[in-house]
Amino acid sequence: MRNPDLPLFTWKPRSCVVMPFPQARRIGKARKYAATAYRLEDEPRRLASYRVRVRNELIRMLVEGGVDEITAAAEAVAFDLIIDREIERLRVMDRLGLLDDTQLGPSGAA
Repeated sequence: MRNPDLPLFTWKPRSCVVMPFPQARRIGKARKYAATAYRLEDEPRRLASYRVRVRNELIRMLVEGGVDEITAAAEAVAFDLIIDREIERLRVMDRLGLLDDTQLGPSGAA
């Protein structure tokens, strides 16, 4: 005696989406990228290229992991904001004379 018009029988629970690694929480990775970006500030073209490459790699990684493109783009924006905040932190530390080469990580030169 099931009546398909009753909402109880047609109700389905909403599915949820879990972001296992929210980009805004990846402080260590953001600091690594920020250190490289800070070193490249005197070379705007290389800096822009680096930031675009990091962003595209992040979006690609998230999409390949099953995240839809809109969410991946939003996560990339959140990660960009974290990188910007870390770059500003490096600037302040540099102005105060508290920045040393160990905080900028390896320069990448062989």
